[in-house]
Amino acid sequence: MPFSGRYIVLSLIAIAVITVILWIPVLSDHINAGLSRTARIWVPIMVLSGAALLALGLTIHFGPLAITGGVLIGFVALALFIDNY
Repeated sequence: MPFSGRYIVLSLIAIAVITVILWIPVLSDHINAGLSRTARIWVPIMVLSGAALLALGLTIHFGPLAITGGVLIGFVALALFIDNY
């Protein structure tokens, strides 16, 4: 029984999906290595800008600005935790 075009296309799609799933850890390692190299430069800048936004938002009573500053500081803390864990 010869293969139909539908089975060939489905098998190619399955191969592509499996290849992408197998490449995710490799790409993640490359991205993480690139971001870890520049983290020493960007972490203080991000924390200070987040603290400035938080303080400014609390000073002028503008909630979204304070939330943005707090979230920025939280993201930096989360990134440091994930990078060093």
